[in-house]
Amino acid sequence: MHIPDGFLSTGVAVTTWAVAGVGVAAALWAEKRDTEPMPAGILGATAAFVFAAQMINVPVAPGTSGHLVGAALAAVLLGPWRALIVMTIVLAVQALLFQDGGLTALGANIVDMGLGGVLTAYAVVALVTRSRRRPRGHVVAGILGAFAATLVGAALTAAWLGLSGLYPFSGIVPIMLVTHVAIGLLEAALTGAILVTVVRWRPDLLKGVFAEGRPTNSAAVAAGVVGVALGIAAFLSPFASTLPDGLESAAERLGFATHATTIWSAPIPDYLIPFVSSARIATAVAGAIGTLAVVIIAWVISRGLRTARDAAHQ
Repeated sequence: MHIPDGFLSTGVAVTTWAVAGVGVAAALWAEKRDTEPMPAGILGATAAFVFAAQMINVPVAPGTSGHLVGAALAAVLLGPWRALIVMTIVLAVQALLFQDGGLTALGANIVDMGLGGVLTAYAVVALVTRSRRRPRGHVVAGILGAFAATLVGAALTAAWLGLSGLYPFSGIVPIMLVTHVAIGLLEAALTGAILVTVVRWRPDLLKGVFAEGRPTNSAAVAAGVVGVALGIAAFLSPFASTLPDGLESAAERLGFATHATTIWSAPIPDYLIPFVSSARIATAVAGAIGTLAVVIIAWVISRGLRTARDAAHQ
């Protein structure tokens, strides 16, 4: 669902950048004002897992692959504002380091997979957990929220392409929604499986979002999750499907894939390191670099917000 450079008109790109900017600013403001902030390690670990999971494309339909986006998972574990911060960090690193999503389209990608995906998922989760107070209710809510978030993200993407005049609404909207039904089912299944594991082994990780308190032993949990993320990025991502994702598949079918352009050279384009001859080894190294990058950025942002919060209360 990552929109590349060249797909959006100037007006749409500027507008989505503005909307994304307002949303991210609101998220940072909300986190700064929170009197019980989420531990920095948990924020970084969630970002690491989402980044690594997005590298694992699997076939979902003939000629199309999909991967976990993670907006719903982050929304359940962290709440909407922290989830938006996580998604923004992941999408920014993907665009800046790996040329995965365009710079001009970064605002749209944050709106689609971050703002739209997170708020949709959280709305579903909040609605479902009203009637299902037990931890299992979070699993059901996460599954439904993940599917809904995927379709909302696909619809928003199609809307930006239609408004940009890239392809008529009558063609781009149906194919994007149909293609992303299968991807949404994958998102729902993976989100559900992860949440079942969380509820079974560490239900305290849901505290602070839908319950009072904070996770216990957060440093150990964060270290473990980052370790798992590094393992996924280094050992599984080299074997991910190379089939086009939902948007790429739609672009190829409708004939506008050639509009994609590159406005700058990323250090590690397409997760391939120029001086590493083996594509799988290059992908593994790139995945590890990206995973560590989002951890560090999330930790710095979280600590910075905490410092600003403490200074404001002195």
